[in-house]
Amino acid sequence: MSDKTRRRVLEGVGIGLTAGLAGCSSDSSSGGSGDGSTDGADSDSGTTVGSTGNDYEPVTFLETPGETPGDTEEMWEPFSEYVSSEVDELDLDVQFADSTSGIGQSLINDQAEMTRSDIVLLANPEEIDVVGIVNEGGASVYFSGIATRPDSDIEELADLEGESIVFADRLSTSGSLYPNYMLNQAGLDSGEAPYGDPVDYDGTWTSGQAGAIENFLNRDEFAAVGCDIAVLLEYISEDQWPDRVREQSGRWDDDVGSSSTELELVEASQSLPLSPIIARSNWEHPLRSDIEEAILSIDEGTLREPDGDVDNPISAVSPGSNEDYQPILDVINTLGVDLGDL
Repeated sequence: MSDKTRRRVLEGVGIGLTAGLAGCSSDSSSGGSGDGSTDGADSDSGTTVGSTGNDYEPVTFLETPGETPGDTEEMWEPFSEYVSSEVDELDLDVQFADSTSGIGQSLINDQAEMTRSDIVLLANPEEIDVVGIVNEGGASVYFSGIATRPDSDIEELADLEGESIVFADRLSTSGSLYPNYMLNQAGLDSGEAPYGDPVDYDGTWTSGQAGAIENFLNRDEFAAVGCDIAVLLEYISEDQWPDRVREQSGRWDDDVGSSSTELELVEASQSLPLSPIIARSNWEHPLRSDIEEAILSIDEGTLREPDGDVDNPISAVSPGSNEDYQPILDVINTLGVDLGDL
């Protein structure tokens, strides 16, 4: 990969943004300090005394804030309350960092213990453990797909040689990385995609999954679209989808194939794991196994509804491991995507 491409990748994942706990919320509903102070700490022994009066060190769970910080805190309160109620004497401190890079640096530098992020895992696979996989619609996996128009002569991926294809965001797994990987595995030279030019096809990247499908539907120069099947399902009839999608997708419902605009499925990806809850591998804490068990016990309806007009960021969690994300690591390695020292 060229230095120019590497710089673009690092910019894409926010390496240039503030790292560590800079920008984290100084307040927490669970009582964590957030500013590095150790109320009740023994200055000689260095032992931090939690707010519950025990000798266990607080556990920091990091997240990126939403557009409205107050709403973000409300979203995460049911998660924090539930896990704390399931683990006696736990001081769980949910804090918010300004960027994914900041979260990654905090975990790697032992300034935090847990987060929900596939990018942090994929950038540091040897230093991060998967605790579980966040579910969506009762499923822990999702899919990517490449589609064309019904009147097209394209029957398989190899037929896209020399054609123009539109994708979603450059670092989107389902909207960019995996579609380009599928084309690569079909024998097409993907060049330096997603940050450079493909060799055997022309690539255009847009903002978001909806942007990809909108551009494809409205611009005849594109022969195909590669994106998350969440925005393809309504345009493609049920009989075109492979059994793995029918049986495993949390998006499968009565809207499949319901649009008056019809598209033709070229190929659907293998199943891809949804976002993981992760912990740094070197984290040692007497309550670690209890914390992880509590998180894995979260199911639909377990957490109370947050206050205000917000939804729970986590509604259910299923068991998972680092091996579940090997397919995505294979994609990153094949395409030569360098996530840097996130």
